[in-house]
Amino acid sequence: MSSQLAAFHLLVRIAPNPVAGEAVAVGLVFFDGQRYRFRFSPRKQRLAAELAPASRRIVYQLIQQVAQRLEGDTEARLRGVKANSPELIQLADWQYMNRYSNGLLQISNPNPVALFENDAPGTVFEQLYGRLVEKSRVVSAPSLDVFTSPAPVRALVERVKGSVHTELHLTDQLLSGLFFELDLTCLGLNGSFTAAHTLPLERFTMPTLQQHIFEYETAAQILTRTYEKSLEKSAFYVICDEPSQSKDPAKHKLWQVLKSHPVLKTLPTSQAEEVAERIEKTKAHRFLRPIRRGSRVRALQGT
Repeated sequence: MSSQLAAFHLLVRIAPNPVAGEAVAVGLVFFDGQRYRFRFSPRKQRLAAELAPASRRIVYQLIQQVAQRLEGDTEARLRGVKANSPELIQLADWQYMNRYSNGLLQISNPNPVALFENDAPGTVFEQLYGRLVEKSRVVSAPSLDVFTSPAPVRALVERVKGSVHTELHLTDQLLSGLFFELDLTCLGLNGSFTAAHTLPLERFTMPTLQQHIFEYETAAQILTRTYEKSLEKSAFYVICDEPSQSKDPAKHKLWQVLKSHPVLKTLPTSQAEEVAERIEKTKAHRFLRPIRRGSRVRALQGT
């Protein structure tokens, strides 16, 4: 059992009276070794603003600036920028802010988090948030199991369910090394992978959507590495529709970034049959079966 020493968490605090040394923890930032997760408590933000009424507007602006910087980091990681790129927030940046953010906004010193092979980073984040920021029960981000697939996606599933895995709940019991759970519309293998993940952009918040995209890309990398297949020759589709730029510019920007993703391929819902056509052309088939701990993953040919 090995830990990822690169993981850390920190608190974002608002100090209504910095001289008194009192501060309200309004949010948590958690880096799991590959991406950031963050959340700011609306209740704690209101409390901080009430304690500093003269700086109410500045309080919200400061929190928004931190959130925007983290969102920019997430978008950069989706584009696959290099780890040392200035677009990404480095540990040294947080350490610098900890030393010099001693006014209204305060950043705690980053604290290392030991993540073990069976730890789900999303669960660790929720536990940290519930313990350090919001003591009340924290509801996890919604999953796709409450989502009813649109007609073209249902038609895709009906067309290929005799050949490949459909409506698959992917876990570490099926794919060794997976540290989260992911729902896939379909998944097949024959020389290369063909997969689809239906993602209704209009239904979920930005952090939830970013989490799904990150986890799907990670699953694609684990699959191709485990089965020694080419990531470039495989097709990992994201079935989603373009959000309204005027009504939801943030999600529209996310959609634009996703369109140029180096691993994932966006596909409008109306064109979901393209996934079925590729499955039929490549003669992809099912290959997964539950893993017995201690054994290696083996493909099931033709099952």
